[in-house]
Amino acid sequence: MESIKLVIWDLDETFWKGTLSEEGIISIDENIQLIKDLSSRGIINSIASKNDFETAKAKLLELGIWDYFIFPQINWNPKGKNVKEIISSAQLRPANVLFLDDNHLNLAEVEFYNPGIFTKEPDFIPEISRHKAFIGKDDTALTRLQQYKILEEKEKEKEHFSDNIHFLESSDIHLAIIENLEPIIDRIHELINRTNQINYTKKRIDKNELVALLKNTDYECKATKVKDRFGEYGIVGFYALYKTKNQLEHFLFSCRSMNIGVEQYMYAKLNFPAIKRVGDVTVELNSKDQPHWIKEANDWTEDHQNTDSSSTRILLKGACDLRQMAHYLSYKDLEVKTEYNDVNQNNHPIPKAHTEILLQSERLDEENKSELIASFPFLDQQVFDTEVFSNNYDILVYSLLVDYTMDLYQSKSSEIKIPYESYSDFVNESKAEFVTRCKKHEFQNMNEAFYDFFTSEYDFIGQITEDNLIKNLEIIRKKVKKPIIFINGAEIDTPAANKSEYGKARIRHEKMNKALEQFCNSHIDTYILDVREFITKADINHSIRHYKRSVYEHMASALISKIENIKEQKLERNELEYHFKRSLKIFRSSLKEFAKNILLRASSLF
Repeated sequence: MESIKLVIWDLDETFWKGTLSEEGIISIDENIQLIKDLSSRGIINSIASKNDFETAKAKLLELGIWDYFIFPQINWNPKGKNVKEIISSAQLRPANVLFLDDNHLNLAEVEFYNPGIFTKEPDFIPEISRHKAFIGKDDTALTRLQQYKILEEKEKEKEHFSDNIHFLESSDIHLAIIENLEPIIDRIHELINRTNQINYTKKRIDKNELVALLKNTDYECKATKVKDRFGEYGIVGFYALYKTKNQLEHFLFSCRSMNIGVEQYMYAKLNFPAIKRVGDVTVELNSKDQPHWIKEANDWTEDHQNTDSSSTRILLKGACDLRQMAHYLSYKDLEVKTEYNDVNQNNHPIPKAHTEILLQSERLDEENKSELIASFPFLDQQVFDTEVFSNNYDILVYSLLVDYTMDLYQSKSSEIKIPYESYSDFVNESKAEFVTRCKKHEFQNMNEAFYDFFTSEYDFIGQITEDNLIKNLEIIRKKVKKPIIFINGAEIDTPAANKSEYGKARIRHEKMNKALEQFCNSHIDTYILDVREFITKADINHSIRHYKRSVYEHMASALISKIENIKEQKLERNELEYHFKRSLKIFRSSLKEFAKNILLRASSLF
């Protein structure tokens, strides 16, 4: 038993003495206080009890403890399934849950339905407060409990929805089609050359080529803009339709608009024209559906982000899917700077967020950097540009999924390490297979000559080890003088888990998450935004590294809560520091006065 995040209580003869439906009960004050203490440590509580719901709720309200429980299952159903439902609703793993019950048959049933769960009889309860698995973290503001209360309300709301379609229908999604593209040409150029996950054509062009395309009357070129009840997405899509052939030359969307159906809506609005899809995409198109939950609207004026001096400045670093989370931060009192793994002119994702690249941005001189950029088609001029070590922000938010995933190759003549591909894809390929794969994805300059250079000059060393990740984080922690919130990885078997990569990914994530937890627990001002709290198997989109839209919304809410807690802790520390310095000043003054009096008395004796 290492880290318990949820305690599920039986009521009769466990939480209280007696049986509620028979002779009545006697409350146990120590258990009531324990639940409050656990909540203040960020450990939540629930109930699985065979009782009448309203009767039990009334008694718990009388004891003043009802609001401390989340997702209570108080009914006459089997406890094994009830506990499973609680864990699923709380979006946790059985390995982080303790179930308490006085009946050994109930314990056995719960273990059967929830492999990996911890179960104990009531005589274990007095050990909980001092057990290492229940240390938790300071949460006297009960922020974690409040987050779960919000999740509980959302779960109740989702009961009215038969599936995700109904959730989208409730999101009030509006789309505007933009015809005047000249004022936003820089944004369109960025979309064409940076988007990858929902870029169906992946044709990278320079600014002059784009200007010529927009002036060419053979093409219909328009952009899309989206907003919903959560906030403004901005310009998220662009298409160029070759009218004579009714074929899409460009058809692409930012991943910030993923999972709302905008790409399918536009494809249907254009009456399903011909399109040559290049490479993999996270959202497939079909030739029949048009999402009915999207409403067209005239263009609207974007709300300006609040960037006054009272805003909290955060730097969000990681893969480009974090754009979705950044969207939900845009309407809060936050100034958000971003550093994503974008796509370069060679149509290749850039591993900018890997800790090895980040540290080499300071470790290498400009000559070495230029040589690497010239040698590797999957790097670019911005790969070593970073604001992380500038400390020109209030909080760093850093997703480590690139470290979790990518393989490393080390120079045979130096200490330089380059991240490339994942789970040994490249090292297992022949030259012909490599070239074929790169042509399929239309990666530019990834040819036989590059293959020969890479394999002769660099050795495959595999994914970064847990120890080396910790070493890198130690260096980053020393250089970054601000609080850091790390984002970890999901621990879910995906639908494609039978494939080699996905079968290994969950095990890999478990090891890396454990190492990250140990690091954060041993460093001040270092936190984890734990995605495992929000993700079930149904939330995985395309791969273990990409989640459905609602997950990014939950992540953003949790991040905002963490930021608010960090700000509160900082104020408390500043206040303590002020009082300490003031007390020290008074003490020194008193000591000086005391010494002065001693000297005066001593001088009067002589």
